[in-house]
Amino acid sequence: MKSRQIFTYKIIRNGKEVAKCQTHFIRRFSHRTRSIKWQNGQSVYLRVNYGRGINNQGKTVLFCNEGEYTTKAELVSALNAFTERE
Repeated sequence: MKSRQIFTYKIIRNGKEVAKCQTHFIRRFSHRTRSIKWQNGQSVYLRVNYGRGINNQGKTVLFCNEGEYTTKAELVSALNAFTERE
């Protein structure tokens, strides 16, 4: 896999998407996640795409990690886990 990572977040309030950000650059993405104003009843959907690759069955698939988080600490720890080096 030679493609760059794609970082995406969606802010969800009361079941509706109110904001979205998608970029290739981790520095820009982390700055934008730090600027989120956390409120009650809000969650943030985080997705990190690693690109296409061949899985164990020999099929080309999109590799990604994703999750929905309700606190800033959860979001930061998930982003750190998704982007750590091997």
